[in-house]
Amino acid sequence: MAGALASPLSGRGVLRIAGEEARGFLQNLVTNNVERVAPDHAVYAALLTPQGKFLFDFFMCADPADADAVLLDCDGARAGDLAKRLTMYKLRAKVTIDDLSESLGVAAIWHEDRTPVPEGPGWADPRLAAMGRRAILPKAEIETAIKAAGAEAVSETAWHRHRIGLGVGDAARDFEPDRTFPLEVNFDELNGIDFHKGCYVGQEVTSRTKRRGSVRKRLLPVHVEGDLPAPDTPVKGGAREVGTIFSGDAETSRALALIRLDLVRGSVLEAGAAEIQPEIPHWLRLEAAEGEEQ
Repeated sequence: MAGALASPLSGRGVLRIAGEEARGFLQNLVTNNVERVAPDHAVYAALLTPQGKFLFDFFMCADPADADAVLLDCDGARAGDLAKRLTMYKLRAKVTIDDLSESLGVAAIWHEDRTPVPEGPGWADPRLAAMGRRAILPKAEIETAIKAAGAEAVSETAWHRHRIGLGVGDAARDFEPDRTFPLEVNFDELNGIDFHKGCYVGQEVTSRTKRRGSVRKRLLPVHVEGDLPAPDTPVKGGAREVGTIFSGDAETSRALALIRLDLVRGSVLEAGAAEIQPEIPHWLRLEAAEGEEQ
């Protein structure tokens, strides 16, 4: 792993969904195909509202101690809320839901030059190869595992700089629960939705939006000229508000912003005292219908 960087992700939590019906239980709820979870393959997914709005995102990975169980790498600050929401759907299912966030942590491993990290602890990040690898480990063992992998330990800030540079959002910083639609934050392009699986909560709205190409807003990386705007700063094009700034990195003068595509053409965009220039990441394919008034 020459040249790899690694960091514990202190904001992550871990839930364990176990029991003989664990995988079927999740399959009926989440946006992606749980059947694809394997010891060497994680799946990125979300739990939505019945109206198709984002609630929680997570990585589903196999529990090495139990073939039926699934570990969820999720937003640590909301792990308890996610457990409660899943419990609400549990009913008579033969499933247990445990929050292991006190004992288990998450680490990320990546290359600064954005090349894939084909080997190492954990699994390849299923969103983008350039995002590297993720691993769920006992918290007391994370530093040792990073050293054993031959990666250079760096700050968590470096990890967020890497993902912002790639244009990849972080739910704790860039998504608004019960307001954001998953396609607005690029779940479709980041392998977070299986449009061919069976029903899940919020499927009808999500599938219809994708089919019609009616996504009017997208989370995009922006280049900032001037002082980095604070999160939640409105983005304006002339007198119109066209978006919102979310996470950013002052060192690289980049941020992520949710922007109305149909209102930005021909406009000089501003956020606070800064001028911003949206960019389209190489992995994001915008459909022809996007950016048109609905």
